[in-house]
Amino acid sequence: MNAPAVQAGLPGIKAKSHYTPEDVQKAEQVLDWLEKYKQPRAWLAKKASLPSGTLSQVLSGKYVSSPTKQLNQLLSVLETETERMKDGTPDYVVGSVHKLLNVVCDRTRKQQNFGVITGYVGIGKTRFCVEYQKANPLTLVIEVSPSMTPGVFMDELLEKLNIAVPHGLSAKFKEIKRILKGTNYLILVDEAEKMSGSAMEYLRRIRDTAQVGVVLVGTEKLTALIKPKHGPFQQIYSRVGMWPKTIETITRDDADDIVRRTLTASELPDDLLETLWAYCEGSARMLTENLLPALRDFGIAYNKPLSAELMHAIANKVLFMERPRAQGGRA
Repeated sequence: MNAPAVQAGLPGIKAKSHYTPEDVQKAEQVLDWLEKYKQPRAWLAKKASLPSGTLSQVLSGKYVSSPTKQLNQLLSVLETETERMKDGTPDYVVGSVHKLLNVVCDRTRKQQNFGVITGYVGIGKTRFCVEYQKANPLTLVIEVSPSMTPGVFMDELLEKLNIAVPHGLSAKFKEIKRILKGTNYLILVDEAEKMSGSAMEYLRRIRDTAQVGVVLVGTEKLTALIKPKHGPFQQIYSRVGMWPKTIETITRDDADDIVRRTLTASELPDDLLETLWAYCEGSARMLTENLLPALRDFGIAYNKPLSAELMHAIANKVLFMERPRAQGGRA
């Protein structure tokens, strides 16, 4: 039997014989990581597919048997997350798309009506919703699942508000109205084009009765649903206060800022910036999730000089992308 572990790094926890010194060290690593990156335990439990109670017991030294397997599982998740942070994905860049969408949200919150944001895939709509909520706590972000029903929609709203979910659509509606009425909340509905017509109708009634702002965020398909003046969503259309034209791409300046932030450099070869812009075709997602991580892993990691030709080689051999026919220009 192992000797009782010295729990120096886990104050207040009674030493247990099945916690080896290595287990204690691993638990400390997990706790240190969560503190460093300001992530809650619930986040890690979900990432590791562990019940929250189990994770809490493991990290507090109260697990009833050897925690080695669970601790290794947690450290594996954190190793992947750490690598993901280094993969070229930049810190959030407040560019032209963000500034426009921010105006729509702030104005809609103030006027307590509907706002609509439409854009092509990859321009950063979902990331904007996350960042806007961080900066504006009285914001409820609902990510729509395909054909979301009224019940599921209102369940999510109540859960976001940390309110017990009552039974029945009528009871849920009344509870949401009671909580939101007279507040400064804004409801942000991401991928709104996937919402069922009945759920959309409940959303309209919540807005009307609770008097809060609602911003619908989606692709250009959302326009086809709401825009027709005599269509099924005419009542929502009549309540829209702000609706910018559909955003097709990020701007070239936005792309350059993302590249500089990711590569932590203010000065980069012009031909490299031109090439990255040509490959991404105005998609922030393509830039941050494909091109820049590949450039880091197969160029910077080997101390290769950054250049357009390096990016062309990586795009061809790693990403299997065809060379752009034309480059240049600023959108």
